[in-house]
Amino acid sequence: MTDHDIVTTRFNDWLERYAAPTHLRDKPEAAQREANALLAAALRHAPETRAADWVSALCAELDRTATTRCWPTVREIETAAGKAHLALGPREQVQSDWRLDDAAITAKRIRNGEPFAENHLHGRIADEMLRRGLITSAELAELRRIVAAQKERWR
Repeated sequence: MTDHDIVTTRFNDWLERYAAPTHLRDKPEAAQREANALLAAALRHAPETRAADWVSALCAELDRTATTRCWPTVREIETAAGKAHLALGPREQVQSDWRLDDAAITAKRIRNGEPFAENHLHGRIADEMLRRGLITSAELAELRRIVAAQKERWR
C-alpha cells in the first residue's frame, strides 16, 4: 500500500465518523465533491515519509479541535495538517561530510569575472585560496588594490 493509499484510506475512515454538513445531506454528488476536496487538502500536505504516522496525527488533531460532529472545512484540514507535521518531531539529520567550499566558489567567481564577496579577499577564505593554489598572491594583491580603488571612488 502506497503512502497515498494509506492517507486516503485512513482519512476516509475518519471522515465516516462525522456527518456531512446539513446543506449537503440531500445532495450526494455535492457531498462527494466536498469529501474529495477535504481529502485533496489532506493529500496536498501529506509528507513523503511517515505518512501513516502523519495521518494519525492529522485525524487526532481534527478530533481534538472539532466543535461539532460535522465535517471540517478545507481550512481546518490545512491547519490541522501543519500541526500534524509538528507532531512527527524534527526530521532526522542525514550525516554527511559535504560542506560548502567557499574558497573554490570565490576563486571560480574571480576567474569568471563574476561578483564575489569582498571580505573573501581577506582572512580565512583568502588564506584557503592561497594555500590550495586557487589564486596566486599576485592576483590577490591586485584584486585588493582594485577593490580599494573602487571604494575610494565611491567616497
